[in-house]
Amino acid sequence: MHLNLCLFKIDFTWQSTEKSLLNLLKITLLLLPSLASSDTLKLVFSDVEVSPYQMGNGSALTNPPGIAVDIIVKAAKNLGHTVHFIRVPNKRVLLTIKSGKADGAFIFSYKTEREQYGRYPMKNGKPDGDLRIASMSYYFYALRINDMTWDGKKLAGSSLKVGANSGYSIIGDLKKMGFKVEEAKTTQQNFQKLKSNRFGAVAAQSITADAFLKFEQNTAVERLEPPLKTKDYFLMLSHQFYKKNSEKAKQLWQEVALARDYIAAQKSVKYLKK
Repeated sequence: MHLNLCLFKIDFTWQSTEKSLLNLLKITLLLLPSLASSDTLKLVFSDVEVSPYQMGNGSALTNPPGIAVDIIVKAAKNLGHTVHFIRVPNKRVLLTIKSGKADGAFIFSYKTEREQYGRYPMKNGKPDGDLRIASMSYYFYALRINDMTWDGKKLAGSSLKVGANSGYSIIGDLKKMGFKVEEAKTTQQNFQKLKSNRFGAVAAQSITADAFLKFEQNTAVERLEPPLKTKDYFLMLSHQFYKKNSEKAKQLWQEVALARDYIAAQKSVKYLKK
């Protein structure tokens, strides 16, 4: 950083050299950005669990925090950075990075309209799947007793609404396919509504829904094949952060890719036990 010291009048005629240098040092330190803050990334993610990628519900970071958090911490550490995490309701996550109150957000699949909020790692005009945090598949879930079928194009056996988690990208896909969709905040709420026949089916990420049904020992619900959609999920970075730190941003995405498979292999068993 170049400092314009002409802005400051330092009178060496009446101050000792030592005292003048100390004053100059104080001025310099006030002008320089904090090294600690420049090396700390502020990242935001949802306060709803998406096991095993982000664990626990609420504003607190849990232990263990989730594979996505582990991957990001490892990637940041490799670059000499620390990470401060913030958890907010899902619909506020992207608004937080759009305003510049956080440097990035995770984990998000690609949607064109989300580009107004932040940056994805891109290659040839498309999101670069090699730099993803994870890939996840959405499936339909239905009550076995209703004997519903899904052939990849048509969902047969019910004319009721489809449930989905609020803010999830699959909602837009479902609407484009002609489904009536009702949103709920959590996976648990969606399956409660399915049980009470308020929904004909629930569209959910299999990694979350399967774990929930197993934990609940719920055998009344079945997963319909084939997958509804498979998507890559990314760490998004704010436009403000990318504009000031484009090289750091690219390095971070690269480190995420390098850390991803290693962390998943090392820590998956720990999360499966949860």
